[in-house]
Amino acid sequence: VWKRLQRVNKNAVRLQFSVTYQQLVLETTPKWVPNKLSVVWTRKSRKVQSEPLRWEPMLDQPLRGIVLWTLPECQQVTVTLFKNARNSELEDKLWTFVIEDVAVNGKR
Repeated sequence: VWKRLQRVNKNAVRLQFSVTYQQLVLETTPKWVPNKLSVVWTRKSRKVQSEPLRWEPMLDQPLRGIVLWTLPECQQVTVTLFKNARNSELEDKLWTFVIEDVAVNGKR
């Protein structure tokens, strides 16, 4: 009920956001070296994640590695934002991007 009261005099606007992954460069520490990496973006209970790809260390710097997508991976999400009728501003909705390590047994 409270959310509905907050949206009085506001218009709903549906927007679609796209993210394309091409390459990821990551520096690690000697204590932690990843197996496969996945890019995840979340907001509350929503979660969009990329296919886990193998992390390849560089020859000259073994603690620095790269993940390359042979074909760029595109992911989309549709978001409903509410627009204030008085000043035409959209409400904020924060999304968080996280890089997850996927272990050999599949755990993140």
